[in-house]
Amino acid sequence: MELPGESRDVAVDGVRARYVAAGEGPPVVLLHGLTSSKAVWWNNIGPLSERHRVYALDLPGHGDSEKPNISYDARSMIEFLRGFLNAVGHERAALIGGSLGGGLALHTALAYPDMVSKLALCGSGALGREVALAIRLASLPCLGELLVGEPLGGPRVMLRKILYDKSLARGALLEELRRTNRMRGAREAALKIIRNYIRPWGVRRKYIVTGRLRGLETPTMIFWGADDEIIPVSHAYRAAKALPRCELHVFGSCGHWPYVERADDFNRLTLEFLSR
Repeated sequence: MELPGESRDVAVDGVRARYVAAGEGPPVVLLHGLTSSKAVWWNNIGPLSERHRVYALDLPGHGDSEKPNISYDARSMIEFLRGFLNAVGHERAALIGGSLGGGLALHTALAYPDMVSKLALCGSGALGREVALAIRLASLPCLGELLVGEPLGGPRVMLRKILYDKSLARGALLEELRRTNRMRGAREAALKIIRNYIRPWGVRRKYIVTGRLRGLETPTMIFWGADDEIIPVSHAYRAAKALPRCELHVFGSCGHWPYVERADDFNRLTLEFLSR
């Protein structure tokens, strides 16, 4: 699947990461979710890069990035993101994250507020305990090995759960996610990440940051699908009330990936937000 921009590799603390860079202007980093990749931003990179230097990154353990045998805990991922920004020549950038990537963006903004100019969260993690049953069950020994990957349908089943419009769960995006999820080490990395952040009863409390949101002064925009089956939209409303500088957009007839299902609206609103 060919994305807008130039594909490059960079080494961050000994881990090789693949990313796509496009455009010129203030930097923006796009962070995907669990078992996903930079490919989910295929409809966003081009429009955002008309005014910004856009980096769509495969996080460690995902896509075409290296899949090392590491813990994938929040602190190591924050430091990886910080190292990535330094490697591409920026001390500060806007972070746009979906699901796992949203949680990483949020944790990074709390840990290094001077590093994050603006924050956009899309169906973000770290805002509550509730998460889809299949992901909670995947945190269990043995059962997780069965649920994650191809045995029960792999990316196709995942996409049908993520997307409200099931017709989008096919074509180039599906084939790209199949390709990267079949790569050596991808399933092992996904299971490590799930088991690090999630238990059968929900997200681990130590990763939930709702109690710290009132102190976050970073301008924030929250995007959510009203029909999100992965993380409930109630997390969005709760976070929007707590954040001091926040704007909320909830899209009807939309699932966990508003940047895919509502790409035009997402791009327009994001560009407006970033220009303020």
